[in-house]
Amino acid sequence: MVYGFDIGGTKIAFGVFDEGFNALETSLHATPVHSYDAFLALVTGLVHQADQRLGVRGRVGMGFPGVLDAEGRILAPNVPAIHGRDLLGNLQARLQRPLFGDNDANCFLLSEYHGGAVAGSRLALGLTLGTGVGGALIHKGCLVNSGRGGCGEFGHGPISAALLARHPGLPLFDCGCGLNACLETYVSGTGLARLYRYCGGREQTGQAIIAAWQQGEAAAVGCMELYFDILASGLGALIIQLDPDVVVLGGGLGEAAWLYDELAMRLPAYLMTGMQAPQVRPPVFGGAGGVRGAALLASRPDSPFSSAV
Repeated sequence: MVYGFDIGGTKIAFGVFDEGFNALETSLHATPVHSYDAFLALVTGLVHQADQRLGVRGRVGMGFPGVLDAEGRILAPNVPAIHGRDLLGNLQARLQRPLFGDNDANCFLLSEYHGGAVAGSRLALGLTLGTGVGGALIHKGCLVNSGRGGCGEFGHGPISAALLARHPGLPLFDCGCGLNACLETYVSGTGLARLYRYCGGREQTGQAIIAAWQQGEAAAVGCMELYFDILASGLGALIIQLDPDVVVLGGGLGEAAWLYDELAMRLPAYLMTGMQAPQVRPPVFGGAGGVRGAALLASRPDSPFSSAV
């Protein structure tokens, strides 16, 4: 058996998979926001309970929203409980077994490569649009990565000067990473809420803003037009720089069919003259992709994309 964890800013997804990567059990748990001890207890409890329930000693993989510093500590500003902590080392000591970990967007893209939206592609780009914005690249089946798991942090690239010229007065939002005007601060779920307030709306969830847009509310329409423009600009820059064969989008918005229609209309304006945009596809595994990809990490320890801490 293989266990996978997908750590998010608000929820932790846990899954049990057989050797064919079929999900046998899945569950969602609220992410402990500030207590590191509570976080460790939740994860180790889920593993030990699954071991006892299934009569096995499962292998464990974990996707997390951040990178590792030189000492192996996780830098994950969207999950304060684990930010700056040696999470993988501490969990490995508690679980008494190897723990395989990587950035959550890498796990998402890995899953979509194995039987998903980018299967068989030479170079694929993945972006996840959730609490933050994650990114990943996979080349001939191997994740493009560094020893810190930080390759593909496209959400922390800045929006373009051309976009600011097109939208004078657009605020330069501060980002939890310490920079400002990061793409993440505009096109994540929290970024969408910021844009809505900028366009004259009140405090609302992303789902409520999208519902208001579909009903024609003026502030929501202005907000979503701006959102699509910023996302197309950021994606266009990545396509120019990386030239992927295919792009897959994940996160809550990545499963919305209308997003792909909106991007198809806008992307050509942000590409070099004569450049053909690659296919931008929805995920096959949806919200389960991250936890499935984490399980894939743990199931193939001899592969280039997987390493124990």
